Amino acid sequence: MRFAIGLALAGLLALSPAGPAAAVPDTARGLTVTDAITLPGTKVYPEGVALDPRTGDTYITSFATGAVYRAPQGQTQAQVFLPAGTDGRDTAMGTDVDEQGRLWVNDRDAVTLYDTATGARLARFVTPTPGQSVLNDLDLTPDGTAYITDSLRQLVYRVTPWQIAEAVSADGADRTLSTGFDLNSLVAPHAEGTITLNGIESDHTGGFLITVDMATGDLFRLDPATGGAAKVAVKGGTGLATADGLLLEKDQLWVAHFGTDMISRLSLSHDGTAAVVEKQLGNPALQHPTTMVRKDGAIHVVRSQFGSATLDLPFNIGRISGI
Repeated sequence: MRFAIGLALAGLLALSPAGPAAAVPDTARGLTVTDAITLPGTKVYPEGVALDPRTGDTYITSFATGAVYRAPQGQTQAQVFLPAGTDGRDTAMGTDVDEQGRLWVNDRDAVTLYDTATGARLARFVTPTPGQSVLNDLDLTPDGTAYITDSLRQLVYRVTPWQIAEAVSADGADRTLSTGFDLNSLVAPHAEGTITLNGIESDHTGGFLITVDMATGDLFRLDPATGGAAKVAVKGGTGLATADGLLLEKDQLWVAHFGTDMISRLSLSHDGTAAVVEKQLGNPALQHPTTMVRKDGAIHVVRSQFGSATLDLPFNIGRISGI
């Protein structure tokens, strides 16, 4: 637990510009943030959020404890779904829910699948380098394949539907993650221990994925068909450094900036090879945003409060507008 928080705060907050350079654009006044879902507890520090496509229920992970919370559709108060310490987990990060009602939860070294109806563990995929990885974010393509970023090793792991079925049939026994993309030749040089690859999103067809290097703000396009990866050509704006979670809807890409309390919106080319920053707005009420999800027609953002000198309790997920 201490490793996770220490690593994240040292690697993420250190990326934030200091002094005047940290100021968001003047147009930031147009971004509004309102409370949407509250979380019980005083040490939650939420990190990931996912929407069940079948029920509309919202799942939120706790970076500080490893617990997972659930807010049923239409409710504004989340409750514990998986307690802290479930399967030995003391931190939880990226999360998603697939079409079969399976909840995916990342910790540092593994991604675990759970039945949303019962909370039962279904499968677990472990990094080949325990203790040397940080499994950060994940996304599912339309064919049911999962892609998971490793922020310390500059890798994106892949779990195919066949691998999922095989692992579930083995009563949840551990399986080893396999590499889908190796971005070590593309990610800019950095100090050992730097948090790099973070958010990842598939386009609506599954033809490509976009991931981001938090340290530099570089975007990368991943091609599942070929296994190729390339840097996205980005124009405009003030850069995407401290980028955390992503939200991709057709040709619109939103970026949550953890270190500067800002959201960027980009227009993405149809093939995902180029992007233009259309708007960058900030608001201290974002409280160190980590990621986003579209819920009930509005973007909802995780307000982590990592590193905040004074906590604004209860922890909550915010609804944003203006971008």
